[in-house]
Amino acid sequence: MIKFVKLGVVTLSVVSVVACSDTTGPDSLVNSLTPDNSLTLDVAMIAANATIDELGDDLLGDLGFLFGAKALAAPGAVDSRKRDRTRTATYFDADGNEQADRDPLTTASIHVVIASTHEFSRASWTATGSRTRDLMITGLEGEETSRTVNGTGSSSVARSRHTDKNGARTYDMSSTSVIENVVHPVPRTDDTWPLSGTITRHVTVNIVNGKDGDVTKSRTVVITFNGTNLAAMTVDDETFEIDLSTREGRHPFRKTGKQKKK
Repeated sequence: MIKFVKLGVVTLSVVSVVACSDTTGPDSLVNSLTPDNSLTLDVAMIAANATIDELGDDLLGDLGFLFGAKALAAPGAVDSRKRDRTRTATYFDADGNEQADRDPLTTASIHVVIASTHEFSRASWTATGSRTRDLMITGLEGEETSRTVNGTGSSSVARSRHTDKNGARTYDMSSTSVIENVVHPVPRTDDTWPLSGTITRHVTVNIVNGKDGDVTKSRTVVITFNGTNLAAMTVDDETFEIDLSTREGRHPFRKTGKQKKK
């Protein structure tokens, strides 16, 4: 049976509990920037924010609701973003038979489709946008020790405004994503993180009335989980580190260097 839930504009708690250190702030990233690596940093911001949001939803919002999870946010970690979400969920047993409801022991997988609109705000960045995710969650049958998420997603970000010492930049961006074998530990707590797996995002950026006129550029972002709150992120050949525990409004990543050529 497909279950449909419409969530209106709400205020949510987030999973983030620890702010990034000062080394993750924007000052260490913006010295002597060219337009191209400014764009790389701006894409990194959007990708890091999306990843933190999605992990928070998994535990406290969309997927957490499916598993009966309770909110686990730290005191004061309040999410003031306005969002409007819809979700469908379909449950299956180990033989692929659809179930009317989730059974803690016999449900083997859940197919979830999530659509949401958001207002975003972090250090040096504001935007509005929409996101969708089509996910298959497996490994649920019996007494779980982990569950695995695979799927795809897409997003559209309008009026993405980025500011730093080099001035302000505004874009419209769109992206598609592939979630591959992202393994979550069970039970979930506010200080557990995906054990492994990747999210790959292909981002298209529309620059309007830039110095070269209207230009379209692209970046490929790969985020790799390792069981800690510090996930590796590459944007083309640049490497970064996301602090998945970053509070709302804080800068969520730091640059670590160039990706090694294979």
